Amino acid sequence: DAIPPARSMLATTLLATVALALHVPQPGSLRVHPRVAAGPVPRMCAAAGFVTPDTPPLIESECSFDHVPLSIALQTGDFLEADQITRDSLIKLAGEQAVGRGYVYFTEVAKLPEKDLATIERLWLAYSGGKFGYSVQAKELKTKKINGNLEKLFVRIGWMNDQGKLLRWLPEKKSNDFIYELDKAPNGHLPLTNTLRGQQLYSNLLRHKCWDREEFK
Repeated sequence: DAIPPARSMLATTLLATVALALHVPQPGSLRVHPRVAAGPVPRMCAAAGFVTPDTPPLIESECSFDHVPLSIALQTGDFLEADQITRDSLIKLAGEQAVGRGYVYFTEVAKLPEKDLATIERLWLAYSGGKFGYSVQAKELKTKKINGNLEKLFVRIGWMNDQGKLLRWLPEKKSNDFIYELDKAPNGHLPLTNTLRGQQLYSNLLRHKCWDREEFK
């Protein structure tokens, strides 16, 4: 028997709804961040805590290093995770001795592969809207007001409290004094660098030749 027009229309509507609900984009078919609705892609979604760059940042490596975990953490606005991945990455990039001791020695900074540092920096800049990154910190260090003084830099980028003491860092976010929200943190607040063993590591890191590249000026 023929299906009445009303029932036929209802069936068509239901099938269309089910098809839409089951539709899953194929890998690589969309470059839009999964948390961004269809439509014009916003440059910055501060409320959501992440940035979608106009074009994906260039990822390159001198030693086939895997930068995907950092990219994913930054794309999803997980700056706490991205900060830890960055520290771990620098240790691995510094070589076996750094991995063995669990930290980078200040004399090893100059040997960090430039292409990999550049990739790490591009990712931080791209997914923070230019707010976070080593080059951001390096620029602040060169300003007339800071004039190469690290303690003044710590104040500028929010690493010191009102009593002039460095903020407390712990792996758990709830016990951590640093700020991991894009819309709340000062410029250059992330990524962090351990200064408990002295300031030479951080000083050398901010003076790495990588930050002299035109793309980071």
